[in-house]
Parts: sequence; C-alpha cells; structure tokens
Amino acid sequence: MTAQSKPAYQQIASDIRQRILDGDLQAGDKLPTESDLMSEYGVSRIVIRNATEILKNEGLVTKQQGAGTFVREQRPLRKRLSVDLYGKRPTSSPMKRAAEAEGRRSEWEWKTRRTTATKAIAERLAIEPGDEVVKTTYRFFADEQPIMLSTSYEPHTLIAGTPVENPEGGAITGVVPRMDAIGQHITHVTEDVNARAPRPYEAEQLEIAPGVPVITVIRTYFVDERPVETCDIVVAADRYTFSYTIPIPPPAA
Repeated sequence: MTAQSKPAYQQIASDIRQRILDGDLQAGDKLPTESDLMSEYGVSRIVIRNATEILKNEGLVTKQQGAGTFVREQRPLRKRLSVDLYGKRPTSSPMKRAAEAEGRRSEWEWKTRRTTATKAIAERLAIEPGDEVVKTTYRFFADEQPIMLSTSYEPHTLIAGTPVENPEGGAITGVVPRMDAIGQHITHVTEDVNARAPRPYEAEQLEIAPGVPVITVIRTYFVDERPVETCDIVVAADRYTFSYTIPIPPPAA
C-alpha cells in the first residue's frame, strides 16, 4: 500500500508524527485546532479526530479537556547509569542517590509481608516452591512523580532474626549495604531487560499515558553463585533510559 492509498486520517497522522519527530512541533506545543487542521488538509472533523487519536495512542500527544491537544515530552526524564549505581559499593539506596544526584527529591512507599515462593520465584532464588520469602512492593517517586515500581523477594531463612529482616524497617536500606551488614557480600548482579504494554494497575500507579510501553527488568543479586534477592522492576519507557558501561578485558598476553 502506497502512502497515497492510505486512508486520509493515517496520512495526516503520519504527517504530524513526522513534524513532531523532526522537532517542528516540540514538547508542550499545542497542535492546531481541529478547524485549522480541517482547513489545512481539506477533510472532515472525524478524519482529524481519528488522526489525533492515532498520535495519542502512540504516546506522542495528549488531549486536555477544553484546552486542546499538546505534544508530549519524548525525551526520557531520567537516565539510569549502571556506573552510578555500582561504580562504587553502595552504602544506601541507589535509587535515592541517583534521584538526588540530579537535584530531584526522592521518596518511596512500600509494603512488606512474608509469603511463600511461587515456582517462578523459587527458581530465581534457588529455593523450593512454598519456602518462605519476604516480599516487598515499592513505588518510587522523584519530585512527586511516580517513576518506578518494584517487587522484591528474599529468602526468609537468609535474613530471619537479623537487623535487616524488614528491608525498610531499619537504619540500613538498599540491598547491597543490607546484605553487607549480615556478612552476605554481593559479588554480582544480573538483569534481564524487556519491553511490553503496561498492565492496567501499572498504568494507573505510574500515571502512564496511552500508547507508552513499559520497560521491565528482572534483577537478581548474587553472593558468588547463591541468589540472595530477586526483583521485578517496571518503569515507563518515556521516563527512563537504561545505559550500561561494560568493561572489556585486556587482550591476552
């Protein structure tokens, strides 16, 4: 199908999309009114509405009742650098340090409870299904904007009776310093990164605009070969960039 054979609303959406990607229309700019677009393209109001609906579903524009349609911010609001988190051994929550390094106020809410490991979580923690785990759900904020959801799991037998049994209930926070405090010195971390459409509760909790996907990360912390925590992380793709520095070993002598 050629561009000219596409329905008019798709051609108009393509044209406006390109203007946004080229920077002719920038974040915060108001799109021309429906009447102006009808006049510019010589089409009916329903065609214009169908075109802007495509752009809304792609996360490129947002409609404000009574005010019009505006171009959404496309540049990720935060960059998460692995070197910022683990270039030096952490002594506090890495999310707190990363947000505050950018001059943003960091906050988070959480809920912790003991439960039993599902088959999937048991495999990730190298324990048996049904074993007790400590599950903590988080929602992180920067300047009151929700930026990340996380659900972590730790084997209860590992932390039971220690000062860090409750991940957020003591003076030490952050996985690495908590584990250091009980003699479990984390040696490496693995991350599996993917992308998908947000689930309804994720879109609600992260205040995600229609058409914006989420980045998901399965992160697991190890002491040598033993996994000591695993977590599921969800972030809105328009607010977060994952940037990695990967060392390359020197050539063999």
